Amino acid sequence: MISTEEHATSIQDALRAGHERAVVLLGQLDRNQGRPTFTGRLTLEKFAELTVVHNRKWAEDAGETMDIVTQREILDAHATGLASFMLQGLVDATIGRLRSDEPDSAVIEALQNIGDKVGRSAHYGLPPVTLVLEKEPEVVPVREGQEVIATRLSLPSGRLFLVADGQHRREAARRVRDFLNDVIASRRIPVKSKFFPRSESPLTAEEMEAWVAIQETFRTWTSISFEAHVGLTVAEARQMFTNYNCNVKPVKRETNLEFDQSNPINKFDKAWVQPEIEAKSDGAKPFDLRELAAIDGFLFLGKTTIKGAPFDVAEILPIAKEFWTTILQSKEWRRPQSLLRQVPVLKSLAKAWFYVFVARRNRKLEKAEQLRAYIRKTKFDREWMETVPGLKAHTVPAENEHKFRFSPAHNDIVARIVEHSLT
Repeated sequence: MISTEEHATSIQDALRAGHERAVVLLGQLDRNQGRPTFTGRLTLEKFAELTVVHNRKWAEDAGETMDIVTQREILDAHATGLASFMLQGLVDATIGRLRSDEPDSAVIEALQNIGDKVGRSAHYGLPPVTLVLEKEPEVVPVREGQEVIATRLSLPSGRLFLVADGQHRREAARRVRDFLNDVIASRRIPVKSKFFPRSESPLTAEEMEAWVAIQETFRTWTSISFEAHVGLTVAEARQMFTNYNCNVKPVKRETNLEFDQSNPINKFDKAWVQPEIEAKSDGAKPFDLRELAAIDGFLFLGKTTIKGAPFDVAEILPIAKEFWTTILQSKEWRRPQSLLRQVPVLKSLAKAWFYVFVARRNRKLEKAEQLRAYIRKTKFDREWMETVPGLKAHTVPAENEHKFRFSPAHNDIVARIVEHSLT
């Protein structure tokens, strides 16, 4: 039987009582190196709502002193990349969730089309985050007979977890939440979206159902693990940030590229570019994945990194393949000592190709045949180097056939050769 209050209350008091309801979480209370911690799981929506980041922006917005800041500023590109990965996982999880009930549903087809645009990874999963509870919460042991099997934690209304490690995952979750809300409210992909291809066309009924299903997965069906340290001071929270972020040896770039199955440019390098180069180089591997990433960063994005690559690169792939085909079929590629095989030269030609065929602004499509002819007909030797204005200043003497090598100032080299090839 459901009991009712004996005394009447006003509507405002009833509403206030509803908003003041505590959040109850189930998990495990234990010790991490002697310090009390509570470990549990939060849905992505709750993760975005029940946490706060004490960085400088938060302090300025809240009117607080900088003395309680425990986090660095959000790195926009990092948060955007994580939001893309999070959305990929949500799409995949939603397809899995719906497939058992409606394997032939038009909504699943719409979800797969969304997956084609946001990209796919070989594995989805977010690492646990580390949080802080400044004050001790109310906890109740959950027993099965005499044995404590879990702990129920009550988080009073208005009290939030502080993020000690995972602020970019939190920011990504917030961006995905806001993105999904905007899509469903407007029936369109937001024009300002940074991690999904923009569109001004209204969504179809099946697409709307697909996005609503993704939002449901975000809200209720997928979660992230957390460990909350209880009762830490500002100094202790700052030390935790240092321990987690400054005492870790970074993964070597080559290993990261070898393992990564998500970045579409890296996948293109491993699946298509490397085999093509080896076939035209008698099985040799003149470039490693880091060098190819630098070259194709210019080719796809106009910059020397492939971080932040859009996951939908289908339109650029034919352009990229033509670039490499033009390079590998040229006479200069077959000449062993050709400077065409030098990374800074390939980066420069890739940047020029980007300007001609890919760039949205400053596109120079009228230079297409000129650039193709430049690659096919130029003899990339010392005489060529000396004809490129200002390029000789970025070389140093060396004991080789050319009697010089390029300096590490690749950005300056790229600028010189791009201008020469398109003038």
